Amino acid sequence: MLGLSTAGADRLSPVRLTITVLNACVGVLFLVRSAVIRHGALSAIVLALPSFVVAGASFKLAPAGHLWPARANATLVAGATLAIVALLSLGRSFAILPAVRRIVRGGPYALVRHPAYLGELAMVAGCCLAHQPLEIWHFWPLAAAVPMVVLRVLVEEHVLVTADEYRTYTRKVRWRLLPGLW
Repeated sequence: MLGLSTAGADRLSPVRLTITVLNACVGVLFLVRSAVIRHGALSAIVLALPSFVVAGASFKLAPAGHLWPARANATLVAGATLAIVALLSLGRSFAILPAVRRIVRGGPYALVRHPAYLGELAMVAGCCLAHQPLEIWHFWPLAAAVPMVVLRVLVEEHVLVTADEYRTYTRKVRWRLLPGLW
């Protein structure tokens, strides 16, 4: 069966538990986040949405969690851990859609400007690695997710750069996703 089921052995799989913690983190942050200083334009919102669809599709197409090999579990858990740490670092500045809130410089944001998205890409990679036997075409969600996340980063930064504080931050933290690369 494709997709992360909630039946039997899958309920306590590392994948299911990790996704549960990530969703709980996002839920709490929705409740406590601060007011928006500046919203992104409708075009920014529309351009950011495809990355959500691709990431969601990678989970839907993945095998049931209890069938995942160790490499897939490790990749997903590492990516989700990075995403959770990044989201908790954002705290009240958490947002799903492009907007300006308080600029966060600590935690993983001291190394890269979008660590939650890097974690998201690792989670998509974990979903791709879950297939057995592993074939090259299993990586199409990751191949689609990378340009969608890059677009989301660029659109989000177009909104964020309107804040002087963010422009100062970009001079200190040069890398968007991967130190030394981009």
